[in-house]
Order: sequence, then structure tokens, then C-alpha cells
Amino acid sequence: MILVGQFDSPFVRRVAIALHHYGYPFERRVLSVFKNFDAMLAINPMGKVPSLILDDGEVLFDSRAIIDYLDDTAPPERTLAPTKQPERRRVLQIEVVGVTLAEKIYERGIEHNRRAPGTSDPAWRKRLERQICSTCEWLEDRLHGDWFFEAGFSRADLAVAVAMQYLERVLPMLGSVARYPGLHAHRLRCESREAFNRVQDARAEAVRSGWSPET
Repeated sequence: MILVGQFDSPFVRRVAIALHHYGYPFERRVLSVFKNFDAMLAINPMGKVPSLILDDGEVLFDSRAIIDYLDDTAPPERTLAPTKQPERRRVLQIEVVGVTLAEKIYERGIEHNRRAPGTSDPAWRKRLERQICSTCEWLEDRLHGDWFFEAGFSRADLAVAVAMQYLERVLPMLGSVARYPGLHAHRLRCESREAFNRVQDARAEAVRSGWSPET
């Protein structure tokens, strides 16, 4: 399999961590949606990451769809989501919130890194920041142990931890330890896992694409 994208993207990083967790060998094609847009469109008609090229040539899009495929085909002992309701929908609900958090952080980053000078809308920036903070508060209130659910590490933990690492990197003023101590400790707990250690956030790749954190 070939994973397309850069590890500075929380969506690509999340899929790569899942691949390592499930034990799937893969190669990576390091393409930027900004610097390599034409090449990206040839793989994904939406020009987005991640894409996962399967061994038979089929291409999967969207991190949630990719991880759902991987989880469904992984050995039963490695799956990261329950198969029965209501446990499954509860895990997937937290996962959706974690992925959406990453999306809002990315949108806020666009306002800093991609808008022409003087064209960023302060009201829109404020709205995005409120969404980010509201989401973090919601997640903080629902984390009562090492993991979001008693069964242990799941897709919910994977999505939230990757999003929080991304927040602390690109918008440290919104993702401070003092604001969300539970989520910070949870992120570090996840980052200590082998699969996370094998997929480090690639700041050099972010710089190559023209992204810089706000301070």
C-alpha cells in the first residue's frame, strides 16, 4: 500500500499511525496539496490528503473512510472500534469530534498562512477559535480516565490525540496545557505508544508547504 501525503497533516498522520497499529506495511508518497497540487489531483480528484493506494491499485479517500477499511480488514485483536451498538457509535462519535477539531484547526491555519495580507476576516477567525475551544472543552469533560472508554485505546483516542498535537503545534495559544490538562496528558499517553512514535509530526514538511505556527 502507498500512503499519499505529508505527516504535518493530522489526517495523514492519523492514517499512518493506524497502519502501524494494525501491522500493515506501507510506502509513503510525500506530496503537498499546495506544492504538488497537479500531482495530487491525478491521485485524488478533490486534491486532498490522505489517499491510500491499495495493492490492487484501488485508491481510498478521506481518513475516516480509510481507517474504517483498515479496521474492518485488520486482525480482530487489533481492531480499534467495537462492532456492536451502542458501544460502536459512542466510539465513532468521539472520533468524529476529534477529526472535526483537526479540520477547524486547519481552517484557522488557512487564515494565518494562506490569506493575502489584509483579507482575513476577524469575525471568521473568532468563530473558528470558538469552535476549537468549545470542542476541546466538550472533549475534556468526557475524558475520565486514561482512555475515553473503559475498553482501552480506540479510534476515539487516536483522533483526539492527533488533533491535540496539531493544535499545540500550530495554535499553541489555544491549546495550552493549563486550558486542557486532561487532553494534554491523554495526548502524551498516546504519543508514548509505538505506533505514534513511528509517525512523528514532520515540521520540515510543514515549512516546505509554507505553513508556520502562530505565536
